[in-house]
Amino acid sequence: MNIEIWMTIIGLGGASFAIRLSGYLLASQIPQDGMWARALQALPGCLIASLVSLMMLNGTMLEWISAVMVLAIAAITRKPTLAMFAGMVIIAAMRFAVA
Repeated sequence: MNIEIWMTIIGLGGASFAIRLSGYLLASQIPQDGMWARALQALPGCLIASLVSLMMLNGTMLEWISAVMVLAIAAITRKPTLAMFAGMVIIAAMRFAVA
């Protein structure tokens, strides 16, 4: 192997390490209480809601049917992780059945 390949491997390894280290260092500066902490705790739910709403707006009837089924599962079981997994299975099965 020539020197350019080794330089690329070393450079990408260093960049990967720098990204991981900066994430660790920045995460240690996140406040543990107060307004920003509450906002950051709500962020994952907000991201999921925005992604799902965008998919629903651009989706077909299959997405709407699966969303109603997921809402029913979430309401009955009160387990969001189970509802999300069921939603993935439902939409995959419906797309497979239609295709």
